[in-house]
Order: sequence, then C-alpha cells, then structure tokens
Amino acid sequence: MQTPYVKIFIYVPISAMTRAIDGRHFDQPLQSILEVIARRSADGVGVVGNYDHVVTLLTCTSRYRAIPGSGACPTKGEAGNVHQEQEVIVTVVAPKKALGNLLQELKENHPYETPVFDVVELIRHEFDAYQDS
Repeated sequence: MQTPYVKIFIYVPISAMTRAIDGRHFDQPLQSILEVIARRSADGVGVVGNYDHVVTLLTCTSRYRAIPGSGACPTKGEAGNVHQEQEVIVTVVAPKKALGNLLQELKENHPYETPVFDVVELIRHEFDAYQDS
C-alpha cells in the first residue's frame, strides 16, 4: 500500500516583518519556512523520488482585511482596511502522517497571526507504473 501524500501551499510574505501577536521578528520569512522544510526532509517532507528539498516558489500579491471587532492582530495593515502584500507561495509534498507536526512547526515559524496553508490530498505515482492502453 502506498503512503498517502499531501501537497501544501504556504503563503509567505517577502519582506521582513514583526509578528504583532508576540513581537517575534522575521528578517527573512521565506528562509524561515524553507528551513522548516529542510529540517523535516527526513520525515519525507519535500522528498520526490531520489530528490529532497523539492519545492516550488511562485510570487504573487495577496490581499486581506482583519475583520473589525474580531480580535485580529494583523502583522501588517490595520483592522477594517484591506491590506495588500507581496508574497511567495511555497508548494511542497509531504506524507499525510507528517502533516500535524509539520503544520504546527510552519505556523510557529511564519510571521502572520493566521497563516494561509492550503492542503490537498495527492495520488502519488511512479511514471513507469503507467502504460497507455
């Protein structure tokens, strides 16, 4: 039986920032996330075939608004105002069994109060296992 895998999409700001909720400063938020992935490679995070540290980096602009009265403590922007931030989307594969601890470590090493992590279940395959009919 194959190990179930997921793909995680992690939205990371490009610029240095201080997490408002606890004052922790991140000089290089992207590097903080990549270091978590590197530390977890022994658990299969970012491992594809005979390669490790496999990630995709996509640049984007994200927008968000901290809902007034919600108790949100935005790292950037102000409650009630839409904020726009340059970010990198980091995509990485991971065994599903590593997901809980991995997401916790990613959150601890991310500058946002509520980071965006999208998780999608994958069907892993070996290319030579498929043949055209």
